Amino acid sequence: MQNEKAKFTQVTPDTLLGCLRVVTDILRPIFIWGHPGIGKSAITNQLAAPDDVAMIDVRASQLDAVDTRGVPFTYNVTGKSEREKRTGWAIPDLFPTEEFAAQFKIVYLFFDELNNAPPSVQAALYQLVLDRRLGDYTLPENVVIVAAGNLETDRGATHRMATPLADRFFHVELLVDAKAWEKWALSNDVHIAVIAYNRWRPEHLHDWQAKSPSKAQATPRGWEYVSDALKSCETQGINGQVESALITGKLGEAVGAEFVGFLPIYRNLQDPDAVIMAPDAAKIDKDPATNYALCGALAARATESNIDRILQYAERLGNDRGAGPEFMTLLVRQCAVKNPAIQTTRGFIKWASSNPDVLIS
Repeated sequence: MQNEKAKFTQVTPDTLLGCLRVVTDILRPIFIWGHPGIGKSAITNQLAAPDDVAMIDVRASQLDAVDTRGVPFTYNVTGKSEREKRTGWAIPDLFPTEEFAAQFKIVYLFFDELNNAPPSVQAALYQLVLDRRLGDYTLPENVVIVAAGNLETDRGATHRMATPLADRFFHVELLVDAKAWEKWALSNDVHIAVIAYNRWRPEHLHDWQAKSPSKAQATPRGWEYVSDALKSCETQGINGQVESALITGKLGEAVGAEFVGFLPIYRNLQDPDAVIMAPDAAKIDKDPATNYALCGALAARATESNIDRILQYAERLGNDRGAGPEFMTLLVRQCAVKNPAIQTTRGFIKWASSNPDVLIS
């Protein structure tokens, strides 16, 4: 898919990770474009998870041209008089040395907010990106350059990237993918209410309007902030006005108000533990929002010892007119993502054999 305004190829998070692995193999730079708050930096940082990989995060927008080219100094030339001094450049220590790079299999030099950097900084990086050199400095062989920035249509104080620099990169635009975000959220302890709501209203995961006068809009990063705030409020016994203020203050009035309205549904669910204990007798609600919330709560509790009972309830959801196969698939899929070990149990294997058309991963 292609963004017709910017002419960038649009990719999902999974495709982006594939692109990053290829440019790592061929040691070529890539530029990741995308709206604010959708995870450009977070996805890139996933590459640095192994112990033998390092990530050097450089906020290009905070640099001055001298920060990249280095500071000049004079030195004496052997056998020459004091009048014949030479000028050298002290390269900044934000760039990896050979000694540092030798400790790792791969080092990523990540220039975030590159197109927010002034033109003078972008110009100073031409040689580094193209020739892997900057004056007397040479990038170690195992260093890969990755850059990211907001779209120029997002009113993010960007500077138009000069053609010579742009030509040095592969260019892709990251899309928001609700399923990929859900998988990440389930694996990173995001509050279940946040996951359940966005499964119910996926269009609210990224409700970004560049021309909106509001300073608060819904983005994947914003939902992560809200998740942290909810956990803190619950730990401290705080809710009501404080909770609502933080939610709308990060997601905006429209999306924030809907999520605030969803929270009582989540908090007034039938006891998920009771559902697990008696899956054949537990109530099945007719309200989709309630079922989304309950599926999330059950998935959060899934273990190898209780998955058989959760699967019993999932089967009932699938056969119920008020719920249906969608909720059966949702519940089992979320359980598998939240706790992958359940996929090796006899009950899960039996269920998967009876439902071969259901994609879990």
